[in-house]
Amino acid sequence: MIARSMQKRHFVRGNQTVKKLPKVIAFLALTAYSGESFTGPNRTLSSRPLPTSMAPLSSSSTSSSSLSNAVDTASATVGRTWSEDTKSRQNALERCIVPLSTSSYKGSSGRVGILGGSARYTGAPYYAAMASLKCGADLAFCFCAEEAAIPLKSYSPELMVAPVYKAVEFDKAIRRQQQKQQGDVKSEKLDEETEKLVEQMVEEVCSMMDRMHVLVLGPGLGRCPLVLEATARIIQRAQSQYHLPLVIDADGLFLLTLPKYRENLLSNDSPVILTPNAMELKRLLAVNHNTESLPEQCWIIEKGAVDSIRPAASTSTTPTMTCGEIGGLKRSGGIGDVLAGTCGTLVAWNSILSGRGKASSSDLPLACWTACCFVKRSTKMAFEKHRRSMTAPDILHELGPVIDEMIGTT
Repeated sequence: MIARSMQKRHFVRGNQTVKKLPKVIAFLALTAYSGESFTGPNRTLSSRPLPTSMAPLSSSSTSSSSLSNAVDTASATVGRTWSEDTKSRQNALERCIVPLSTSSYKGSSGRVGILGGSARYTGAPYYAAMASLKCGADLAFCFCAEEAAIPLKSYSPELMVAPVYKAVEFDKAIRRQQQKQQGDVKSEKLDEETEKLVEQMVEEVCSMMDRMHVLVLGPGLGRCPLVLEATARIIQRAQSQYHLPLVIDADGLFLLTLPKYRENLLSNDSPVILTPNAMELKRLLAVNHNTESLPEQCWIIEKGAVDSIRPAASTSTTPTMTCGEIGGLKRSGGIGDVLAGTCGTLVAWNSILSGRGKASSSDLPLACWTACCFVKRSTKMAFEKHRRSMTAPDILHELGPVIDEMIGTT
């Protein structure tokens, strides 16, 4: 068992005391402690001490006290359900759902991109992509490691899978970078060969962005430092160059907690939706010393018994909207990925409807609430049928029929 002493700022493992790791460049801080590959499959790292950037963060920090209170308030909030909140439901039907018509064409109901999928994690991007399709998007693209491409293609012929980097090459580059920088641990500059690999990944993803209505980042992404560096650059270009809405989940949220990226990575050039669970939210709050500096178009879905939607930059403890739909009692892995994909489709629809003059970015909280209602009710239906054996594919199976029942013939 590894415990972290916050007072003495060191790690305790058994009877051994390990001094706090120095703050060096991201990939050294994340890899040097283990000697293991971040991108190789099924390596066990639990027996090794966590570096400080990955260890649990204290929620008692005064810099995040107001937002920590927001978490407590959200947990005590009674949310409105799809059936109860008739006004929000009617607004959602009019302003959040792309209608089907005889003039529809392939892609007119949404093209969703998923950046995730590593040699270790292939289920998460599959759940997110399939949820986006089951919700009603026409096309789903998965940008992943080459090692994840064949599994993802095997899971479903519906997905368009594009390998954008090789995990084995990134692992070699990290080891090479470590050796070169042993004498200069403060340097963050990548060597020429490593820089080329990172930029190739960025270009592979960005070359497809003009086809997307939204990009979902994080499901199964992993924490390879070079993948995170490439992802940070992709986020910047998606917003500044393509004005593409983003949904950030899982390891994409971890990226936002790293010192190198957390200050000015996000901008107001396009809407951003963050979908943290309780632990991910605490990590985000612990490192955001000035939440008012976050983009005005950034929204947080605080997942829990009651899902709360609030502007990220607000210091208010009152959510903009809350979803009180009752979900299933089983908390199986992959539910968050299903929500990320569903949210991706609703955000894509917001982009499409905004282009038609029938919605605007101010409708995004309503779109997020709608996504939460869809997933919560689908989870409830799946749980009622499968109980303790319920898994994420069971929720995917319910998603389409549940949404059809909720929105009717819209």
